[in-house]
Amino acid sequence: MGQSKTKLHIITCGLDNSGKSSIINRLKPTALQSEHISATVGYNVEVFEKGSAKFTVFDMGGAKKFRGLWETYYENINGIIFVVDSSDELRLCVVKEEIELMLQHPDIARELPKTNGAKIPFLFYANKMDLPNAKTAAELVDLLDLTTLMADRPFNIFASNALKGTGVNEGFFWLQNALLRQSNTISSSSSRGARQRN
Repeated sequence: MGQSKTKLHIITCGLDNSGKSSIINRLKPTALQSEHISATVGYNVEVFEKGSAKFTVFDMGGAKKFRGLWETYYENINGIIFVVDSSDELRLCVVKEEIELMLQHPDIARELPKTNGAKIPFLFYANKMDLPNAKTAAELVDLLDLTTLMADRPFNIFASNALKGTGVNEGFFWLQNALLRQSNTISSSSSRGARQRN
């Protein structure tokens, strides 16, 4: 029998038209990818496997009227993908506000159990890198003050072009490794606890 895959839950957030659904589409196996992507109304759920993990990904609508739904899914998630339209400089202030709101939520601010104080990791995509006037990943780190906001948790940012797939899998590979490391820490801690009780 094959080894069971680690089950991981991811929430994907970002403003409307940032390219969240296109990012997720690129993460799915080629046979499951869609040719046409429409704006997410409310939320969608995608399930796929990569390596030793099985992912359930919640693709949250980014329009203002849907952002209140995001926190409904915070409780049981393992990681967060936040997609930023790197060409939309005018709305970067809104992006920063939404990130700050997320970090203030108790389910995001908390330390994960049995991980020696680890917190939920964030993966940022600086999407639409191919468009004129797009900010680089490094520029977005500065403009969004990510080094300060993410000082107490793992985070990384990758420039991406979701339509062509550039940077998408590289970013997700980082997040997958971060989540599996945390999962292994939890498993090791649970095993030690079981041995101590026996």
